Amino acid sequence: MSAKVTVIIYILICFEVGALLAILPWTVYWEENFFLYFISGKLQATWLAAWLQSGYARGAVTGLGVINVLAGLHDMLKFRESVQVLKDLEMPSEGTAKQTIVESTVSPSATLSDHQSPNVPPRA
Repeated sequence: MSAKVTVIIYILICFEVGALLAILPWTVYWEENFFLYFISGKLQATWLAAWLQSGYARGAVTGLGVINVLAGLHDMLKFRESVQVLKDLEMPSEGTAKQTIVESTVSPSATLSDHQSPNVPPRA
């Protein structure tokens, strides 16, 4: 159940962040950004504000938003596979668990090539 909720929340976050990044650069909030002018004033980099106001920077941020929306769509279309991958990460399959148990029950001396205990130094 928690894997389904996790995937649903991930999809919603992808859509929300994607829509925000795609739309925000073309609104008035992008142009009247107090923090941008404050940081560019403190860094004495007036070019930073001008560059972020350019169409290239706005297009790049919009492109990131589109990529986020596409990632959300991809996970929405592959919902069952995404849930299964999360379930497999939470609980490993039985074959892996049995192999780990078998490896942990083997004594360390059986894995040594000269069959000496690990506390004995090697012979010259």
